[in-house]
Amino acid sequence: MKKIFALLFIAVPFLAQAQLEVYGRYTAGGSIEPNINYFASKKVTEKISLTFFGLVEQKWSEALIGATFAPSSSFSIGASTGIEHGTNSRRFGLSVWTGKGKTSFSILGELGSGKSNYMYKANLLYKCTDSFTLGVTAWRFHGAGPNFRFTIPKLSSTIWAMPAYDFEASKWRLMIGVSANM
Repeated sequence: MKKIFALLFIAVPFLAQAQLEVYGRYTAGGSIEPNINYFASKKVTEKISLTFFGLVEQKWSEALIGATFAPSSSFSIGASTGIEHGTNSRRFGLSVWTGKGKTSFSILGELGSGKSNYMYKANLLYKCTDSFTLGVTAWRFHGAGPNFRFTIPKLSSTIWAMPAYDFEASKWRLMIGVSANM
């Protein structure tokens, strides 16, 4: 049984649609905080997908599994649960995505144990050309600000930058990253 489980754990990412994202979060004062995200999605039916999300930072990490329901090509809703590093508590996530034409909007939230153990991220994006997308993002622990995305189709990758002001920390931040589809 353990061998079958290990085989599935290794094989599923290759059978799924996946995205690897690596970025640095620069904070005024000179520190750069590296971050690695991995998201995978595997269709089970035409409207339902299983999902996995993993995040690793210097002092924190999480892993969530869940499902997404997409009743149409312009709307999806997802829910997930998992664990976070350093606690015995579960972590829960909800996400909503909608898009029409060149415009898309997504919002996701996560909740762990405790009043302040939550995260949110909202993106409003407009695809100006095949290579350039402009948007606005509000992201807890990162800030609110413009989001610039440059897609390189031959590499199935996107280079992005987001200068933002973090109202909670009263700091300017700059995130620069690369997202690669697999």
